[in-house]
This record gives sequence, structure tokens and C-alpha cells, in this order.
Amino acid sequence: MTLLQTSGCLRIDRAREVRIFNSKVQMMGTTLNVYAYIVDGMLIDSGPHRMRKGIEYFCTQNRLDKIVHTHFHEDHTGNTGYLMRKLRIPAYIHANSIDICQEKGIIPVYRLVFWGNRRGFTAEALPSIIENDHSTFKVIHTPGHTQDHVVFLDKEEGQLFSGDLFVHPKTRVTRRTENIPLLMESLRKLLQESFATVYCAHAGKISDGYNLVKQKLAHLEDLQDQVLTRFNKGLGIKMIVQEIFPQTPTIAYYSFGEFFFV
Repeated sequence: MTLLQTSGCLRIDRAREVRIFNSKVQMMGTTLNVYAYIVDGMLIDSGPHRMRKGIEYFCTQNRLDKIVHTHFHEDHTGNTGYLMRKLRIPAYIHANSIDICQEKGIIPVYRLVFWGNRRGFTAEALPSIIENDHSTFKVIHTPGHTQDHVVFLDKEEGQLFSGDLFVHPKTRVTRRTENIPLLMESLRKLLQESFATVYCAHAGKISDGYNLVKQKLAHLEDLQDQVLTRFNKGLGIKMIVQEIFPQTPTIAYYSFGEFFFV
């Protein structure tokens, strides 16, 4: 069993002036990519603690004056406290998560092994608009994955930094703490905006981002219709799950039920 593999690399998207960090984590047959981004001096998410050395190198090779977060999960905030102290820069997160982030993360064992934990840090509340030296970002509250989730939109460049809102147009699993109807509302709100390229925390740069976000919403709406149709015919939850999701992904086992089908 390979518990961890972190081989970070740096790529530069010169057209958009977005610096991209990418590394992979592997555990029990599951592989996840992790991406962090620097644009105009702003680090978007600090990655999991297991990737500290790679993230630190990435940050020291690029100009950095602040850290902003899409949400509080440890794979997005795991290095923030360390970077704040080392680089003497401020960090920002949704106001709802300031208190959560001041304390060390309390997470299940499998996530502790997978990502490593988050040390506490003191962040400031995200504003509705972020003004950098050469760019302006709109901060859009997009709850569903978590209550504090936000995305960052550069309207001028048509660039959306989506955190965990997108990930894949046909997501197979979700956490029990996620609110899928609320996430669908967030997708609808986001599709009222104008953007082309999506920078995802786990899927990387997506050129046809708007259409794929649209596909994700359509997929979730279709699943919702399938569930409601079967429920209205009198089927119970167990039977509905068996019909729509006949196979169980590995992560549903070792997460002890925290992850289940979407």
C-alpha cells in the first residue's frame, strides 16, 4: 500500500500569468491531484500539509503577498500557518471559518494519513472584491461542498478559480456533510457569470470550463430526477441506491462512510 506520493512540479501559464503547482497523493488505490495557484501575488489555497516542501518552494519562487482560501478543508489550508510565519504575509478566508481555522484541524484518521493535519492560523475575512496590483477578483460565495466555500472570478481575463465546486462534470462520490441541492444552486448562480477557463483544486486548468460546469449541473439535475422518479414509485432509499449506483468506490470503504455516491 502506497500511503503517500508527493512529487510537486511547477508549470507556468504565461498567457494568463497564472503559476500552477501540481502534486499527487496516493492511498489504497485512490489517486488525487492537488493544485494550488499564484496569480498577481495571490496564492489561492495552500495545499495539504503533506506537500509542505513543494508548496514552500513554489511560493518562494514566485512573488507572494497574500493567501486566499476557497474553504477551510485541510487540503486547502494545510500550509497556511507555516507560510504566514515564514513569508510574513496575511491570509483570508470566508468569515464563517475564521474561528475554525484558529484551531488545529479535527479530522478523521484516513484524512490525517492522506493529507496531514492543519495547524491553527489567524485569518482575516475575505472581502467581496480583491484588488491586486494588476488584477481584480470577485469573491463569490458558493456553499454546498462546505458552508464557507467561495470561488474567485477574474472577469477581465475570464478566469475562475473554483476550489472544490467543480472537480469533475460527473462526480461519483460526495461527503455526507455536503449539501447537494445547495451546491446545485451555487452552480446556477455561477453560470450567470461570464468565464471561460476554470482552475480547479483537483482537476487543474480546464479550458472549456463554463460548459463543463454547465454539464456538472445537468448531471446532478438528472440524478435528482432519477431519484425522485423512483421514490415516487415507492422505492426505498436502499433500492434506489442499488439501482442508480450498483458499484461502490474504494474511498467509500476506507472513509468509513464519510464518502458515498452522488
